Amino acid sequence: MIKKAKIEIVSNALIAAIPYIGGSINSVMGDIAAQRKEARFRELINSLESEINKIRAINKTFITHEDFLDIFENISKHVVNERDAAKRTMYKNLIISSAKDSNADFDKTEKYIRLLENLTINDSVILKVFLDPIKFNKEIGSPLINRNEGNNYITYTEHVTVLELLQRLLPEFEKEDILDSLDYLERNRLVITHNGEDSLKTNANPIHLLVDKITAKGIGFIKYITDEII
Repeated sequence: MIKKAKIEIVSNALIAAIPYIGGSINSVMGDIAAQRKEARFRELINSLESEINKIRAINKTFITHEDFLDIFENISKHVVNERDAAKRTMYKNLIISSAKDSNADFDKTEKYIRLLENLTINDSVILKVFLDPIKFNKEIGSPLINRNEGNNYITYTEHVTVLELLQRLLPEFEKEDILDSLDYLERNRLVITHNGEDSLKTNANPIHLLVDKITAKGIGFIKYITDEII
């Protein structure tokens, strides 16, 4: 159903419920929808204008190709319809990363657009954990540590799973949400953890269980949407 039709349905319902507002609802709702889309599009353009000027070496072959216009149009449509600001930034980063990547190609960028469509913010955070677990652990205050470090004797051993470690690293995430994210990431071959059941018995820092769980496809994707392409 197109946006205009949706607006008309909602408008008619409101008019019926609050008749004294009258027919002005139609025009007001239409303006609100248009203003939101225009604001999000301007946000995209202004951000691109600022960041592209900072790129040391632009892949001119990619961004001057006629197919780039299709990519830009596709991403722009997603941006103007995306409510979440963080995800709009990820779409913008797809353009920036493609412009910087000397190996960029249209099939890859289009594949990343499709992956991003159904990606949640939780998914992106968990994927970033897998990109560099040791760095992520340090950045949040090192909740995962080697309990034997500094001891003359090894006195502590633990058996952990990927799911348990993610729960300790991301205590604000519900267990079911982590499992949902792992399901999406695994189905799209971005990580391999066997639904979080991969395990390790260790007397060192358990963070090492999370190392090398991300695939080459996952590395490329998360770097694109977080603008970490060098």
